[in-house]
Amino acid sequence: MRCAAARCYSRSDMDDGAKDAREDAPKEREEPSLLEKAKAAPVTFGLAAINVVAFLWSERFGDTTLPGVLLQVGGVERTHVWLGDYWRLGSHMFLHVGWVHLLWNTYASIGWCVAVERVLGKQRFLLVYLLSGLGGGCASVLLTRSISAGASGAMFGIVGATLAIRRRQLPNLSAFWRDPATRSVMINIGIWTAIGVTALNMNHAAHFGGMFVGIVTTWIITAPSGRAARWAAFGVAFAGLAIASARPGWTPRGEDAERLAGYAKLFLVGHVNEEGKVVWPKDVARGERLAERGCARGVEEACAVLRVVR
Repeated sequence: MRCAAARCYSRSDMDDGAKDAREDAPKEREEPSLLEKAKAAPVTFGLAAINVVAFLWSERFGDTTLPGVLLQVGGVERTHVWLGDYWRLGSHMFLHVGWVHLLWNTYASIGWCVAVERVLGKQRFLLVYLLSGLGGGCASVLLTRSISAGASGAMFGIVGATLAIRRRQLPNLSAFWRDPATRSVMINIGIWTAIGVTALNMNHAAHFGGMFVGIVTTWIITAPSGRAARWAAFGVAFAGLAIASARPGWTPRGEDAERLAGYAKLFLVGHVNEEGKVVWPKDVARGERLAERGCARGVEEACAVLRVVR
């Protein structure tokens, strides 16, 4: 028995007290299981499943790290889009450049998207994701000549949505910039941008185009009032962006005409390196279609390719 001040406590009293304290203490929040996350964010996991299926389908055409294969399955690229493949502005967000790219984006999507889907709800989350992916595709076409694929533009849109939501939750801009969660997101954006510039071949145009669209759409969705007018203004601006990216009626000239003819030739004959590996898959139908489209728009280089073929 131990005594303190005016009261004495037996060993059994102390044991009972410790037990009560343990029961009354707040329990640590357990990390939800993958199944619980899937139930809480079905759209996030549904999109990840679509990406996996699209990747398995794409691999049937060849190695998805090859530019020619990416173009075959729907990668976004300026020349193809401007010649009429407008659907590439959206299809690219469901494709990936090899297994590593797919696995990383799938992992990152669960970390980034689950919380945003729970806040916005399934329909609004899907709207932000798809519009961000389209915005990333448009930015890629307008600002780069690269062949691009991946969900990163859409997912950066969700990162932008995270920032917009956090700003809504805080009383003013000063509190937003001081917020540890905001700083953490900004640091991560900076780290990945630096890695993309120095080590990996990332499409920053798609990333930041998607993030900008994600911020704007989420800001409109979470506005307490005046959404109709904001949606109207955004719709006009986004339509202008899409039209600028599609460039209907475009006629290739100079370097663009040469690039078009080059793509047509590559698909018509294919390319195999010295080790016998297919570097560019042969797709005669696609090559002829590119040359025909170019020739129809008055591109002499494309007409020359057709004359050789026929």
